[in-house]
Amino acid sequence: MAKLNNISGALLIDATASFLNGAGLGIQEDKNRVIPKTFKEKVNNRFEDVPYVSGQSWRRWLRNTANEENNWSPSELRAIGDGSEKGTTNKISTELNPIEFPEDDLFGYMKAGAKGEESIQRTSPFKSSILKGIKNMRTLNIDEAFVHLKEGSPLPYSSKFYSTHLEGFFNLEYYRLGVYDNLGSKQELSSDLIKEHTDKLIETSLGGKFSRYELKNAVENRNVNAAGLLKGLAYLRGGAKQAAFGADVSPKVLVLAGMESANPIFNNLFIGTGERPILNVELMLELAEDYKMKLATPIFLGFRKGYLQNETEILEKLKDGFVLGSPVEVTNQFIQKYLTNG
Repeated sequence: MAKLNNISGALLIDATASFLNGAGLGIQEDKNRVIPKTFKEKVNNRFEDVPYVSGQSWRRWLRNTANEENNWSPSELRAIGDGSEKGTTNKISTELNPIEFPEDDLFGYMKAGAKGEESIQRTSPFKSSILKGIKNMRTLNIDEAFVHLKEGSPLPYSSKFYSTHLEGFFNLEYYRLGVYDNLGSKQELSSDLIKEHTDKLIETSLGGKFSRYELKNAVENRNVNAAGLLKGLAYLRGGAKQAAFGADVSPKVLVLAGMESANPIFNNLFIGTGERPILNVELMLELAEDYKMKLATPIFLGFRKGYLQNETEILEKLKDGFVLGSPVEVTNQFIQKYLTNG
């Protein structure tokens, strides 16, 4: 059996009649119109606007949801360095403390030190794509509205919004949670933090001045933080303009699998040729076969009943070697079987 080093997966969000991530105001004739983020993609020999949510944006949704669902203390983003007391600095950082703040352990941090100071950097163990609209199921629309003044003519304004289904994929480097490397100029833990938490850390020399610090309860910590992240994914919430374009961004489809390798294999899983999204069942079977030596768990596939057009095919063809259920149900099963201490 492969070793569980990573947790890879994918999600699909129902974003019909939504505005989840803004790009500011339009230009020229659209300068009074609020527009969402889009990019160009060539489809059938023509360029098409593809609505998307940036990785930074939906990761912030996830950070906030995970903190709320698990009662974690947020690692607040704040100004640092000269001028921070006046709010004029251009440097920011979180708490830079993965020992006490799960958010820092999972999402990493960076602080560029001034001359003679330590630079602290932890690359994020959680890697993710953007969320983009699937092909053949993405349309952009315009909502025309007016602000009615007490006196004078109403002022027009408009918002561009979209109807689509947003898919994304991710990989959590599970093995890195609770483990911190100080490698010369690349320091994951500050000297002050090491001194403060000496009793919680095991130091291993990596040669020269390079050291690895691992929490004494690293396995327990790893499971708690990974489970908390997955819970945040299952109950994901957030998004811009919710008052005007309210949307439930919790995944309607959620795929999870423990893997030995860090391949984010669950991408481009959905087909948009019908009235509802279609899961590419043949691709799922191919992935399960190609990566069977790398999979440390079965593939957990959670989906809302009635959401996918080929639900009957899924239940028939993916009943062996897959764990099926709702997104919340399969998340809880994955946590219970693979991330529960004791």
